[in-house]
Amino acid sequence: MSRLRSRRRDERGAVAVTVALLMVVLVGIGAFTVDFGVSYVSTRQLQTASDSAALAAATKYGQLPGSCAVLAADTAAKAAVQSGVTSYREANRPNSTGSITSVACSPDGKALDITYSSAGSTESFLGGVFGHSSGYNSTKSATARVQVPTQGIGVRPYALCGSILPSVTTFPSPVFQMDLPSTGNSLCPGAASSGNWWSIDCPEAGSNSNTYLGEATLNGCTDPISIVPNQGTRTGSDLRDYLNNSCPVKSSSCLGANTGNLGGTPILNAWSQLVQDRRRILLPVFCGTPSPCDQAAVVDAGGNNAIYPAQALVGVIVCGYHFGTNNNQNSAAIPMDGDCGGIYNPSNLTAAPGSNQDNYLLLRAVRLQVSGGSGPPQCALGDTTCDWGARGVKLTQ
Repeated sequence: MSRLRSRRRDERGAVAVTVALLMVVLVGIGAFTVDFGVSYVSTRQLQTASDSAALAAATKYGQLPGSCAVLAADTAAKAAVQSGVTSYREANRPNSTGSITSVACSPDGKALDITYSSAGSTESFLGGVFGHSSGYNSTKSATARVQVPTQGIGVRPYALCGSILPSVTTFPSPVFQMDLPSTGNSLCPGAASSGNWWSIDCPEAGSNSNTYLGEATLNGCTDPISIVPNQGTRTGSDLRDYLNNSCPVKSSSCLGANTGNLGGTPILNAWSQLVQDRRRILLPVFCGTPSPCDQAAVVDAGGNNAIYPAQALVGVIVCGYHFGTNNNQNSAAIPMDGDCGGIYNPSNLTAAPGSNQDNYLLLRAVRLQVSGGSGPPQCALGDTTCDWGARGVKLTQ
């Protein structure tokens, strides 16, 4: 009996030792779990901080003039942009540090890539139990790209001839007059086609009614409009032929003409609202002459069913319209003020002049950040043959 009691006492002692050892292990696991969880959250915050700062930096670079090479070499711009995006990092990860670590051209030289890195330390709460009390240091980076966009959502259903758009190097531009076809005769060489007014059908609509064209004028097409891909460095007849051959039928890049009446009430009401709001909108551009095409790239699809290959996108402020001399067919009654007046309108343009057969818009080219997906860049930043101020920004890594 005494031997049995002794064995039980020995077993109780062994259990106590085992429990003590397990407690050390469990406390260690708990300390690791707590510190790992806190460190994970902190690291995710650092990544978010870098993402937001990189996107903000790309957006700010998108407002600056110049080619990719010029922007990448501009140290003063880098310092100003870096200072301007600090708040984005701090809002997502307080008590962190960060900087722009790289501003470089994309491999094809057309876009600008900006890399931002954020660093921070996470306090060790229970690691000190095992001798680690100095915290955990982490660094996270993100790269954002700014480029001339290849696609836009909310694009308005009017194709503009690139040869009439001014060559803009400073944005916003002064107010300029964008001529549209008059009585079927285009002022863009090679684009004359009776019954076409450069209004187009939205990709989602087989044929825009006046009501739908008015809605799309005010709010944009629902489906995205994309430029014709793989234009490369073609110019002149080579580019014109490539654009036309790329558009045997209508598509989101090959825009079918809408031959309705520009003077329809829903359309005029929409343009009046755009002018009153000084709305910033996105419009597709088809290629014209003398540069970069030798003739306007417009597909003759038979009769008045023209197709306009989208060569580029342009961002504009709408300052006025003139689709005739009747009071309800132009915006002459809306003052040219604010963003459309004073020093922004040095030529004192108004929507009143012209006959009942004249059609034109008063616009200012602006830097406009585009919503929607953006594939590989087709046009280099600063290339005045295809870059009219629209910008796409996205994270690349």
